[in-house]
Amino acid sequence: MFGCLQILIMLLLPGVSDVTTAIAGFHGEPRATSPVSPSRIPRASDIVTGRAAISEVNPDRIMKVIQKHLESEWGRKVKTVHVTVVEPADPVMISGGAVELHIIPNPTEEGLGRRRFHVEAVANGKPRKTIQVVADIAAMIDAVVPARFLKADELIEMGDLKTVGMRVHQVNHPFITDHGEIVGKSASRPLPPDTPLRAAFVKLPLVIKKGDRVLIEARRGGLSIRAYGVTKSSGQVGQTVMVANLDSGRELRAKVVAPSLVEVEF
Repeated sequence: MFGCLQILIMLLLPGVSDVTTAIAGFHGEPRATSPVSPSRIPRASDIVTGRAAISEVNPDRIMKVIQKHLESEWGRKVKTVHVTVVEPADPVMISGGAVELHIIPNPTEEGLGRRRFHVEAVANGKPRKTIQVVADIAAMIDAVVPARFLKADELIEMGDLKTVGMRVHQVNHPFITDHGEIVGKSASRPLPPDTPLRAAFVKLPLVIKKGDRVLIEARRGGLSIRAYGVTKSSGQVGQTVMVANLDSGRELRAKVVAPSLVEVEF
């Protein structure tokens, strides 16, 4: 009887070598299981460890790369650049590890407004993907404006000016952003407060006005002759004005050298 049972157990439970233990298991007692083959035990080397890392490049990161690129490209022409990424709207997945982004120059796309950019994703020194980007570009400047009403020909001082933030529609805008280009000059026309200043709105100051008494100096070689006269017109340094000699009444063409000083050639 036991022999038949042993044969039956071995047929039904292949791999069982200890029949006595197996039989004991039938009576509700703990029984030993057969050793698992070493080939069935998972090993650390069986786990895939070479899978490439995936980096997520979101639109905000793309925006910052484009913004930095444009601010570097435009230098002092604008103060700040605003970038709104339209496409892609969702993050872009890049394989190969940590990713660096670079802007590929595109001469056909310049200036402000809606533009296309080619952004290259590089991982471990190798280009992985070129991201096609559509973005809206805007720029702000600090425009120099009068702080008060300036009359025509009025000399402009530092306290007469201030700056205001202003959006521009082109990079090569005509507005002045440096106080140094204005101070010491005069208004070429009446200028209301908060008017963004352009180069045409100012001029070199008039150092001589019509009717001023001036010293006329004539030089030739080591010879110098001086006389007094009255100007017939106003002028800036370097300009030519008409001057009447007070002694002879003769009118001469003279170049303005400095306030109250003109020079004639003979």
